[in-house]
Amino acid sequence: MSPPLRATPAGTVVSAGPAAQGVAVDPSTGVVAVGQVGGADLFDESGRHMVAVHLPSAPRHIGLLAPGGPFLVPAEASSELALVAEPSGTTSALVPTGAMPHDVTVTGGTVFVGNEHDSTLTVVRAAVPIATVPVASQPGGLAASGPDVAVVAVRARRLQLFDAATLYPVADVPLAGGPSHVAAFDDQLYVVDTGGTRVRVFSRLPLLHQIGSVSVPASPLGMAVDVAHARLWITCTAGNRLVELSLVGSLPRLVANLPTVREPDTVAVDAASGTVFVVGVRPGTLQIVHPAPA
Repeated sequence: MSPPLRATPAGTVVSAGPAAQGVAVDPSTGVVAVGQVGGADLFDESGRHMVAVHLPSAPRHIGLLAPGGPFLVPAEASSELALVAEPSGTTSALVPTGAMPHDVTVTGGTVFVGNEHDSTLTVVRAAVPIATVPVASQPGGLAASGPDVAVVAVRARRLQLFDAATLYPVADVPLAGGPSHVAAFDDQLYVVDTGGTRVRVFSRLPLLHQIGSVSVPASPLGMAVDVAHARLWITCTAGNRLVELSLVGSLPRLVANLPTVREPDTVAVDAASGTVFVVGVRPGTLQIVHPAPA
């Protein structure tokens, strides 16, 4: 649990409902989806509430299938993936997954859902589950990287790569500390050590291997990559902070450290505008940050 706030959060803060968690933004429309106890809420980029989406259970992460939607909302307790249209908030499908779907990523129109409680990936195409792939114990964060899908196995402390087309495993390396989530940019992968103060940097070429690490504030957790501006945004829950790292160069470089709302578990960035959205679990807030020009 994060401590009480000691600084005024950067940017604008609006109420997002109790226990809000999980956020995604569509850069083509400016619609922001925020997870809720009863499903999700859709906002515009100013923080204006648009519509409530009622689902069988709550998510911890939210994805986006493609510009224009739909949003991909893993309903954890009911083991389903909801496809939510924007801006209406209509649920077009509830796709069965494995037990406790936690995170989701997309590559080539194929959706990969990581299921924490049965250590599998559910592979979905056109709103239909087409395969189940076993992974190491307790998949947490997922990220698409080139032809592969990266999976952080939290309990097993492994970083795995699977070929997105064949679904075969292509790499598996150990992780130190308390890894939880992963992000990708070009041929690099970034894994946060939520139990410590590091972001571990990997290259997947020619074979998956660690090339270094970067120090950040304690308990890094949520991550979002701004591909257009070559930036990595990370929430650090132990001190209610949001850090901005430049991805220009061989290793990320810290360029900003901003105060956030309390318990900032998740973050998303609109690569079109550069606007960053942070969701705080306590008391349930959406923070909107317009970063300084690079």
